[in-house]
Amino acid sequence: MLRDVYVVGGGLHPFGKSPEASMPRLARNAIWAAIGDAGCAAGEIDFAVVANCYHGFFTGQADAIAPMVIGRSGLSGMPMVHVSGGGASGTVAVHQAAMAVASGQYDLALAVGVEKLYVPDDPTLSISAIGTSGEQDIATDLGLTWVGSLGMSAQTLMDRYGWTARDFATVTHKNREHAVPNPYAEHRQPMSVEEILMARPVAGPLTRPMCASAAVDGAAAILLASEEVAARLGDRSHPKIAGLGVVGGRYLSNREPDARPGMLSMDEAPRAFARAYEQAGLGPEDLEIVQVHDAVAPEEMLAYQVIGLCAPGDEAKLLQSGATALGGSVPFNTDGGLLSRGHPIAASGVAQIVESMVQLRGTAGPRRQVLVKDGRPPRVAAVQNAGAQGGPGGGVAVSAAVIMTMATSWTE
Repeated sequence: MLRDVYVVGGGLHPFGKSPEASMPRLARNAIWAAIGDAGCAAGEIDFAVVANCYHGFFTGQADAIAPMVIGRSGLSGMPMVHVSGGGASGTVAVHQAAMAVASGQYDLALAVGVEKLYVPDDPTLSISAIGTSGEQDIATDLGLTWVGSLGMSAQTLMDRYGWTARDFATVTHKNREHAVPNPYAEHRQPMSVEEILMARPVAGPLTRPMCASAAVDGAAAILLASEEVAARLGDRSHPKIAGLGVVGGRYLSNREPDARPGMLSMDEAPRAFARAYEQAGLGPEDLEIVQVHDAVAPEEMLAYQVIGLCAPGDEAKLLQSGATALGGSVPFNTDGGLLSRGHPIAASGVAQIVESMVQLRGTAGPRRQVLVKDGRPPRVAAVQNAGAQGGPGGGVAVSAAVIMTMATSWTE
């Protein structure tokens, strides 16, 4: 019998360019922010999972990542592991930490995601590093980049559903607006739809603001606890991990029809959400806030469909209605998302959990706190994430969905 798991603390190091800060220092700042937020003693943490993808690419040290991050944060004594799974690495860390607590073996677990990707004056190194999350001989070595692949998928979906570049600019504009009051976001400058459309092209139909940055540093950490531990920490306003769905890519022969949504990062999301919804006993109609993997703007549009909020082909209508913006019925990427908060790869999934925690607590601040119709903070949040490409035909290595809930009282 698995135990309930609660998010009792979260912390971030601001996302952006931090040329003077080492990778362990970024992680340390996020970890201690999470410890301070939880109000626990550091010595109580009895398990740690560290997500990082590219430290080895830049430094040659591909192993001993977890003990280096944990040790340089001044922590010791607990078992620790290092995980990597491209853009889903942070969510994998959350999943492993949650399962460690749910199993009953540990009572307070740390999940931290950290990445240092900014190289002054040489953005090509950052792009090359991220390229290692795709299988080399069938993608990277042939010149296929992540943005190129997603751009081609977007073109196909534009033809299928009637999406336009203006729709993608609208998503980007929305998420820029969401990031303005977020002190941890990389891009806090608003951009109009016209400015986004006229920006430098990257991979048609995508312009530069429609794509998350490659060269960005950052870290995020959360603490997950059993009910017994959570009940004595803080004011007990702790969201519960109500559902976790983690799946991998499926191989489909080119001789059989492929009914998946049509974009690498979203193709397995329906399966992941089916598991998460079942565990939580909830459905898409219950969601009040969502964070999704919007490394490019079309990913968020496709997410509206795969999460179950609209029928295929109605994504643009949902976007244009304002439902997915702050003040709408189900706001997406309230901290700016990958497009504007930033995308230090292994940190992004943990940052999504931190944002969901803050929103469910009602502590996001007056300019970006989500309030539902009766003026209360949301009670049900969803997170979608995916990363690491395998092949041929294997899709992503990890696709994850998380459902978090906040009861109106501890006993409800």
